[in-house]
Amino acid sequence: MRSSAESGINLFPMKRLLLFSIMSAAFAYGLFASDSLPFSVSVGGQAAKDGTPFAKIENPVAADAELSVQSKDAMIIVNVNAVNAKNEPVPGSTPAVILLQGKTKTNLDKTMDGKKLAAGNYVVSVVSEGKTASILVTIK
Repeated sequence: MRSSAESGINLFPMKRLLLFSIMSAAFAYGLFASDSLPFSVSVGGQAAKDGTPFAKIENPVAADAELSVQSKDAMIIVNVNAVNAKNEPVPGSTPAVILLQGKTKTNLDKTMDGKKLAAGNYVVSVVSEGKTASILVTIK
């Protein structure tokens, strides 16, 4: 059997094509992988489970449940939006905002307007490290 040098076949373009194919597949996987949970979040002691289009807290939590975010960011912004049974925003509802400055834990009742969240379904959007974790939470 002859070597590639002897047969006159240049393997360099083939290696580049293989590398390009691998990189393209990795990029495509990154585009279609679930990104609802780019960092760990727990509410009421329950870790959010990744899902599409939202991650989810399995069991209902109290209105003052602890919110914990695994992040090294100095500022974490949390928007809490009321949603209906189809996980669509409730018309006319105003999102609650919670800020975590220099900490990674707080409680859901620490909203900027000081109002407690009523019982119902919410999408909690946690913004940190330039990414957003979107989590479906039910408050009892």
